Amino acid sequence: LAQPAWRKRGRMGDDGRAIAVAPMLDDHVQQEASALALKHRHAFERSRKPTPEALKVPFEVLETAYQSASQIMMALLVPRVHPWVPVMSRWLLRREYPSVLVAPSLAVFISGVYAKLTLDVSNLLRLPPFCWVPGPTLPNLLHPLSPRGLELNVVGSIVGVCIGRGVVAIRQGLCFSLGSSLASLLGGECGCMCHLAAVVLHIAASFKLSPMIAAEMSLALREAQFQGRLLMPLVISRLLGTCMTKVLELASCSWGRAAEELCLGRTEALWWDGVTDDDVPRELICPITGSLFVHPVALHGMLFEEAAARKWVQATGRHPVLQNEWCHTGELLRAVDVEALIRRLAVERRWVLRRS
Repeated sequence: LAQPAWRKRGRMGDDGRAIAVAPMLDDHVQQEASALALKHRHAFERSRKPTPEALKVPFEVLETAYQSASQIMMALLVPRVHPWVPVMSRWLLRREYPSVLVAPSLAVFISGVYAKLTLDVSNLLRLPPFCWVPGPTLPNLLHPLSPRGLELNVVGSIVGVCIGRGVVAIRQGLCFSLGSSLASLLGGECGCMCHLAAVVLHIAASFKLSPMIAAEMSLALREAQFQGRLLMPLVISRLLGTCMTKVLELASCSWGRAAEELCLGRTEALWWDGVTDDDVPRELICPITGSLFVHPVALHGMLFEEAAARKWVQATGRHPVLQNEWCHTGELLRAVDVEALIRRLAVERRWVLRRS
């Protein structure tokens, strides 16, 4: 019978006894590990439709300004029309503005889609003031009348209205609690002051949130083009994946370790005992833990340890290595071929799997 590789690598001491030395890295193991890593990378690249040069990008300055405008309109129209709005309408537009809107969120959404489309076309034609602001070149600019341009317009409007409505709900709660506190403290009605402070707080928060929303929409559009998918299903799947992750985290906290193992998969830290730096190629080392894989998974064409990658993605929603890459735990794919190679090496070199 052929001796295992770890038995063949030994040398004789001065007294004639065999001295155990660390096994050196076999060329065929290095080649096999490199081929498996390349296989997973190519499989992910084939799933992405266009090349990076063909990607279309939106005008992020305009997207940020649009999100800020959506938040301001939600602050002024929800839950009721602010008294300043009719006054400004009579002063600027010379017409009366209704004091009550039947569906203010729907009104903001429809007017927002129309206004955003008008601004996008103006930016495409480089009309003032867009000609004075640096932006993406025309070949790389997302056409506003293309399917993805219209989809980005609708999705951005929905996101702006939903976030604005949530901030309004928080604003109302703060206004009620602040009003009650000031009324008990000052002994009078402070409704107007509290309402004004809440609106100012809402508008200040919108300027903080708008760049983040615009950046996330740009990343979502880029990922949708890479995967050849529509933007709306991608955003919905991301939201559902994030919500499911949070629910499972809460379930693990409530139900204990059994629920954690059932819902989140392998979460215990496992490691190979007896492995040295010269034993394995770098393709079999996790970039997060710096250790040999136990349960390898592929994420966007790169290999990681499952427990470490799952924890990273749950905490950040981003790829551990690639910048500006959205990820969710549903994209973790088991690398069965890589795991089989590691198990074979473990048998040959007598590594022992330990549990911490």
